Amino acid sequence: MDDIKSFYVHHADTISEKRINSPYLLRKTVHQAQHDAVLAYVKPGMRVLDAGCGEGNLSILMAKKGAQVIGVDISEPNIAACKKLAEHESVQSVEFSTGDLENLDFPDNSFDLVVSSHVLEHLPDFDKGLAEMARVSKGRVAAAIPTVLSPCSWVQVGRGWFYLKGQRSFAAFIWGFLRMLGALILGREGVNETYGGADVPHVFRFPWIMKRKVRRLGLRLVRYEADSLCLPYFTFLEPAVRFLNRYRGALVLRDCGYGTLYVIEK
Repeated sequence: MDDIKSFYVHHADTISEKRINSPYLLRKTVHQAQHDAVLAYVKPGMRVLDAGCGEGNLSILMAKKGAQVIGVDISEPNIAACKKLAEHESVQSVEFSTGDLENLDFPDNSFDLVVSSHVLEHLPDFDKGLAEMARVSKGRVAAAIPTVLSPCSWVQVGRGWFYLKGQRSFAAFIWGFLRMLGALILGREGVNETYGGADVPHVFRFPWIMKRKVRRLGLRLVRYEADSLCLPYFTFLEPAVRFLNRYRGALVLRDCGYGTLYVIEK
């Protein structure tokens, strides 16, 4: 566990470069959809914690929406990037500091909303991180994690890239589907992609696993929805992806996102 945290302390995400400003339209669309899913729950005047803020992009967007935001991340390079971004965007209603999501340095009930976008799956102790987020929230937690029932997820866990065409990506679709099927048959939580070229966990989970974790912590699941529906490989499918994302909360589609957003209350 200490090795995992040591990796992230010095790890720089480069989310802005690789995802938000990606030259690949499908990748950019998926990441934008993930942010939009969280932003729908942010209201002006809220005090919001961005737990695992990365380079601060979502924090800045929430602050621009009128929230008072504190962003916390274990990565020192990420926090440096956050402060630089806030200065560049001239955003005053946001603060950033390093911190451990499994041991948040805030009193109980400190925030109107706690958000976490694709962070919990990186923690050594997923359940402890979720419990800490609930502890410091007055009411709601909006937590998004990668899920494994999406065709794009199959490509990723099959060691390919859903936003690229090529033999490796097409083969990855099949291998990723088989890995997902094997995890389902064996009753596992999901499929571990690993992260950043290092042997650190990055599990794409089945949606019912998060529901089970929420119940075990004595929390209540208010709503869940796909945070980004996507179709792999072909840029011409991007309009269809945007159309699908209008229905991310629909009964069947909500289980099939590249990631899933869970809205939780104590």
